[in-house]
Amino acid sequence: MRMLRTVIVGLLAALLSLSAFSAAPVRADRALPKRIITEVPPDAKQQVDFNAFKLNGTVTEPQADPAVAPVPYLGKVQLQKKACKACNWRTVKKVKTDETGKYRTKIFVPQKGVWKWRVKVKASNGYGTTKGEIWTAAFE
Repeated sequence: MRMLRTVIVGLLAALLSLSAFSAAPVRADRALPKRIITEVPPDAKQQVDFNAFKLNGTVTEPQADPAVAPVPYLGKVQLQKKACKACNWRTVKKVKTDETGKYRTKIFVPQKGVWKWRVKVKASNGYGTTKGEIWTAAFE
């Protein structure tokens, strides 16, 4: 009797664990389409100050029909900074886009070391989280 009860409990546990894995949703963020981030590289032409550069870009939302032009994204763009390889990305500034989907901000260069910068748009309205290119800022 005890053996039968152990076997039944084991089979029930295995059955429940399999159903839990099959019912678990696939990460929805990966299945969502991404927005398009187009950036102007912060080079010598974009230098504002001895330690600051302009970072300009455009965020658009692609449409299902390729014949239709992408729609400008109206919302907030996060400017993120990473100070070292082991450090996490930290949101430094939130910038609103204008009616054409353009944003403008400054990125800075540290006196010592290297900072990495990127732009991130959070998931919303059926689009997944989108991250822009990574820009490295350092004095040579």
